[in-house]
Amino acid sequence: MTRTGGILVTIAGVVLFVLGSQELQAQTKPIREPLPATVTDLDQAQLIEIKNDAGVSILKGTFENKSGTRERRAKLSGISGAGSAEIEVSKKDGQVKDQELEVELKRLLYGAPYKIFVDNKEVFMFSADDKGKAIVKLSSKITK
Repeated sequence: MTRTGGILVTIAGVVLFVLGSQELQAQTKPIREPLPATVTDLDQAQLIEIKNDAGVSILKGTFENKSGTRERRAKLSGISGAGSAEIEVSKKDGQVKDQELEVELKRLLYGAPYKIFVDNKEVFMFSADDKGKAIVKLSSKITK
């Protein structure tokens, strides 16, 4: 192989590597929606579940306090997929001021519908993206 041919092969390899890396780094677009009015105090939430279209719980976790912060986190595990959830609640004079629920999921069925339940109450319905991922951010700060 000539020196020029070797350089072209090296450049082509670098270009393919960069393009492949960018595709791997492509992020799932978060779903941002208002927190339903029926969710009044996430500070007391214990259990989070992700259920499939048939109502079967595929992922679940228990919220635990993160020391020194207002955040509570849950690792989600189950028969399908993987993920985590985080709750953040701010209060003023003992009353809930703002609250947010963020759920990040992966290894779901591509495009399949799912529902988020907190303490056995349905909170939100969404679909996984074409990579089997979903990021859902529900907040009392978001208005539509």
